[in-house]
Amino acid sequence: MAPSPPPDLPSDRSADDARLERRGALLVAAFFLVDGLMRSGYFHFGALAQGRGDPYVDAFVAEMTASAALVLLFFVLVVPMCRRFPLRGAGWPSRVPPHVVALGAFSVAKTLLMWGSRSVLWPLVGRGAYDFGTMTWRFPMEAANDVMGYVLLATGVHVWDAWREERERQLRRARLEARLSEARLAALQGQLQPHFLFNTLNTISSVLYDDPRRADDLIARLSDLLRASLDAPHRPEVSLEEELAILRGYVELVTTRFEDRLSVTVDVDPAARGASVPVFLIQPLVENAVLHGVGPRAGPGSVAVTVAREGDDLRIDVADDGPGITGDPEAAVGRGIGLANTRERLAHLHGDRAALTLANEAGGGLRVTVRLPCRRASEEAGGG
Repeated sequence: MAPSPPPDLPSDRSADDARLERRGALLVAAFFLVDGLMRSGYFHFGALAQGRGDPYVDAFVAEMTASAALVLLFFVLVVPMCRRFPLRGAGWPSRVPPHVVALGAFSVAKTLLMWGSRSVLWPLVGRGAYDFGTMTWRFPMEAANDVMGYVLLATGVHVWDAWREERERQLRRARLEARLSEARLAALQGQLQPHFLFNTLNTISSVLYDDPRRADDLIARLSDLLRASLDAPHRPEVSLEEELAILRGYVELVTTRFEDRLSVTVDVDPAARGASVPVFLIQPLVENAVLHGVGPRAGPGSVAVTVAREGDDLRIDVADDGPGITGDPEAAVGRGIGLANTRERLAHLHGDRAALTLANEAGGGLRVTVRLPCRRASEEAGGG
């Protein structure tokens, strides 16, 4: 008798977990059937070794019907019992008695299924009527085998469920950590725009009464930049071209403020075009260079932005010709929002693969260097 296909087990798990469980069920069914096939050969050759001429079909039908009964009872009885009365966790000893009853039902049902299926199949294969012996003794005989069989099957179900629950816990933890990371990244990203807006409004305030026309021009350019910022994609990373567009808006704004005192140049390696970078990565670095490298000086100053691809990395340099930093440049990272925020966002997005470093230039000024994995913006958008 061919085994019934294993039914879908009732569950509130995700579609992926249900699909995985169905595959596991098919593997279990396949195992029982292959085991029955192998055991039929074992008993057939054992009979030949003892000088009996039992046909192979006798052993084949006997073992395959036993395997079919095991498959059916495994999914119909053992799995539901283990799910309803799990022998683990708090209070598991109180759930042992239902399994003792289930073991008895399992053994009786298996014996009856083997007797019934063999009684039908034996004549069909030309072996006449099937003799299962005296049922009074057959039930205890099969029960001796079925105790260990039920224990092994129940153990397998409990091990599977424990593995699945641990896997679900790990997935939930990973999803929670990802959501927390995204929330933290969004908070860091959100800090930059108010920080920039605060600095720009201070600039406008400083010239409002002395030069109203310049203040009006600054407000117009600030409006354009804020519009571009609001239109920017709401994702952690954007293409280099999108980031440079934000930078251009800022440069137009800040050069209006400093007039001829400030020169900003941007040099982009063609091999770096199309790369993905964290949104608002370059603008805060340039803003920092302008405020601390050019702002305190009476004379002109310059800021140079260089973007290049180096192997699998993207390198971004922002250098000014100001006074540099007295002492250890790294100590300056924690003094304001811009650099500390940028370093933390890089760590969130790329871990150890990204770095932000500061160094005083030999001829004066400060260089901020960012290294991060060079990924195409299309790949980043597709992967998100």
